[in-house]
Amino acid sequence: MPSIVFLLGAASFVVVAVMTVTGPLLPLIAHDFGTSVGAAGIVVSAFAVPYGAFQIVFGPLGDRAGKLRVIAGAMTVSTVFVLASGLTDSLEGLASMRFLCGTAMAGTVPLAMAYIADEVPYETRQLVIGRFLNGLVLGQIGGGCLGGLVAEYLEWRSIFYLFAACCALVSVALWMRASQQPPAHAAHQRSVGEILRIYWAVLRAPHSRAVVITGTLEGVFIFGVAAFYGAYLRQRFELGYAVIGAVLSMYGVGGMAYSAMVRPLVARLGERRMVVAGTALLGSCYLLLPMLPHWWLAPPLLFLAGFGFYTFHNTMQTQATELDPNARGTALALWVFMMFLGQGFGVLLIGAVIDRGGYGAAFSAAGVGVITLGVWFQRRLGRRVAVC
Repeated sequence: MPSIVFLLGAASFVVVAVMTVTGPLLPLIAHDFGTSVGAAGIVVSAFAVPYGAFQIVFGPLGDRAGKLRVIAGAMTVSTVFVLASGLTDSLEGLASMRFLCGTAMAGTVPLAMAYIADEVPYETRQLVIGRFLNGLVLGQIGGGCLGGLVAEYLEWRSIFYLFAACCALVSVALWMRASQQPPAHAAHQRSVGEILRIYWAVLRAPHSRAVVITGTLEGVFIFGVAAFYGAYLRQRFELGYAVIGAVLSMYGVGGMAYSAMVRPLVARLGERRMVVAGTALLGSCYLLLPMLPHWWLAPPLLFLAGFGFYTFHNTMQTQATELDPNARGTALALWVFMMFLGQGFGVLLIGAVIDRGGYGAAFSAAGVGVITLGVWFQRRLGRRVAVC
């Protein structure tokens, strides 16, 4: 199991890095194509929208055809579109390639978590998923740092060539591992009607519905705000892009610290207190962020924010792997779909608050929302507590 967790973590690294790298690159992309940064922002949403929407397709497909096979196929197709992103000669072409990247990569990270959940008992699952998170966190760090460095020193297209090579290498390794897996069981060959009934059953069950609602609001209050970290640092402190990338990477470093401490945290706190502690820490960082008098206070604050986020998020996504143990990929896809739907709405909402009330109002509202969400969700957690 450790080797496949490492391999799935490598796939998640590439996916998250490709997802986040365009943030620091927006000014360069805008300059290259003769447009505004706001208009160039389409390349960010062009990835996020299909990545969330196509979970509904890939979740059932993973249950039907085998999760590792679908992940390997998705990474193979993604290689072509990531490479094409660096070769395009127009903003429309880049947005189209990003859309196709998001569509293909939708069949990766959630299915990887569902695969781990199929193989690992619930009692130890949070620890294993915590190790899997290393790939996600490193991807977040890599996307921010590499994007910032490229924005400062290199031609922006080069980063896509690098990530395309990474996609290709991971694809080969995944196909080699997937070829050793038996075909999917006949019981997983579900009709569209059966899939819809699974979604309806998840939304009807009180605990499962609470997990889905929490994931949706996480998209609003957490992922919606995260899109504006770099813009805030640029406007408030007038930092260079390389520095902004390095500062933003501290959020991921906080996630790495959580991953290193996940075993004692789970043993000492349990799920309920991890939810409350994580959201309280993250929400407090949101409240403090617009009050910073100096930019060098931002890195430690973002480190704590990242630690708090992953303390909460890992607990919640472990719960999400149990929405339907008999159709794990299908049920988990619904949760991810709703989370990215919340992100899409959250970016619009937080952006509107920033335009009208400034970053202070937006971060403060999100901070209160995150803390409230943690208190509400911990009261609805199942009785199961992960143990070492």
